[in-house]
Amino acid sequence: MKKGRILVHGGAGLWEEEERREEGVLLALCGAAEAGLSAMGDGSAVDAVVEAVASLEDSRVFNAGRGALPNLDGVVELDAGLMDGESLRAGGVAAVRSVPHPVLLARIVMERTENILVVASGAGDLAESFGLSGDLPGNLHRGELEGRRRAYLESPDHRWVRKLRSRRTRSREGDTVGAVAMDGEGRFAAATSTGGLSFKLPGRVGDSPIVGHGFYAMRGAGAASTSGIGEVIARYGLSLRAVNLMADGIEAPVAAGETVSGLTRIFGPGTAGIILLDRNGLAGLSFNTRGMAVGFGGAGIDPGASIVRREDLVRFSRDLFKKMHPK
Repeated sequence: MKKGRILVHGGAGLWEEEERREEGVLLALCGAAEAGLSAMGDGSAVDAVVEAVASLEDSRVFNAGRGALPNLDGVVELDAGLMDGESLRAGGVAAVRSVPHPVLLARIVMERTENILVVASGAGDLAESFGLSGDLPGNLHRGELEGRRRAYLESPDHRWVRKLRSRRTRSREGDTVGAVAMDGEGRFAAATSTGGLSFKLPGRVGDSPIVGHGFYAMRGAGAASTSGIGEVIARYGLSLRAVNLMADGIEAPVAAGETVSGLTRIFGPGTAGIILLDRNGLAGLSFNTRGMAVGFGGAGIDPGASIVRREDLVRFSRDLFKKMHPK
């Protein structure tokens, strides 16, 4: 694992300062980076991103896996996607219920089926067949759920939901999680997992399980995982654009900045973030939200994590380079 590197994220969004919550976020990100590095030691980049994301799904800190928020009907529906950059095989699951680790199910789709995306009850049946079903507790009591749903519906931005259905949902951000890795053989992998937008329409699917949008990895180029408003990310093809830039020799920090800037020019701020690794092991991070939670680690590098605010992005990127490329 001489060249092994991993970068994980806990979502791009508002990230208002809450000291108690931030402690849990940083611990979860460091733990995910450690889990990924441990898996990479005896395995591959695919093993690394799967274990890292599964750790984040298990943490209950993010809107993913066991910590996911419900849709408008109060039901948790999860999405996840995974890609092996060496073979260009990918797998995704969407709108799946009662699956605490959808990233594990995405791996089943990638490695054990001929499909690229399986959704809803079909994904649930597949999870049952492979012993991946389980309870999802959610993290809102009924009273809190109803209060947040009312606040959501009363917002001017969500009038369309009221017109659609009277009994329908927190703000349009959710702590999507993801990971990108390069193992000692130079192989790349990427994975992303989410509970989707808080109080989303039942059955809604964003970018996270869709190859080229929520994640992408390519041999000799790099890997990407995104977070933000899925409809915007999917319409722009954020992950594939970034990896294609790295395939052309553009380094990860530049590719991250260019793709997010391009997306922002079309769709505006507050919409997306991305993490990247390139063929030289350089890490890239960019977002147009108020902040993004990231963790990192590598061979001979102690795992670390930070909630990066927009005003600190340049400084953090410089520090990240120094930490991941010690002399």
